Amino acid sequence: MKSIFVTATGTDVGKTYISALLVKAMRDAGVDARYYKPALSGAVREGERLIPGDAAFVAECAGLQQQPEQMVSYIFEEAVSPHLAAKRSGAAIELEKLADDRTKAGAAAEFLLVEGCGGLICPLRRDDQSLMLADVAERFGDELLLVAPAGLGSINAAVLTVEYAKQRGLTVRGIVLNGYEAGNFLHEDNRQEIEALTGLPVLATVAWGAKQIDLNLAQL
Repeated sequence: MKSIFVTATGTDVGKTYISALLVKAMRDAGVDARYYKPALSGAVREGERLIPGDAAFVAECAGLQQQPEQMVSYIFEEAVSPHLAAKRSGAAIELEKLADDRTKAGAAAEFLLVEGCGGLICPLRRDDQSLMLADVAERFGDELLLVAPAGLGSINAAVLTVEYAKQRGLTVRGIVLNGYEAGNFLHEDNRQEIEALTGLPVLATVAWGAKQIDLNLAQL
């Protein structure tokens, strides 16, 4: 099984949106691609059921048959950091459960896309143990795909995230710029500077509302 770990420079950058486009592109190309997310906060309650919106969006966009709940290990209703949501619900996120669930999620697949929650320094546990999203990526052994916004501030955020990943011994395969406008001098300059300063390729640029992603899937 091939896999990639999608992370972002921050919250609300469009990580789930890009993940959905990637899984859809893989499946449209005839690849049995699946999706997995370690933890999700801000789920929608329907009676006794908590619906993880990110997984539901990816499933609908990519035509996945699994129930959204089956693709996420820990689901919390409160829209706060996973470590705080877990603490307030009386749960504790366990790294080994995440690793086992990731293995199960991709067991019958050719390709597994793992979507992180927040950025690499997103805490999942801060009690007698400390568990950050970077720890999860390290345990999984997946290479990273970084989603960054195309606009103002993206250079700093992208370079800092890449440098932190390197410090943690994580490999970043490349970068996707979301909300990119072709012909926008700022966006085009950001792309050039991010590539120059990180030494990594911008594998794709995605406009707001795009229905597909123009990316050489072999690069994943």
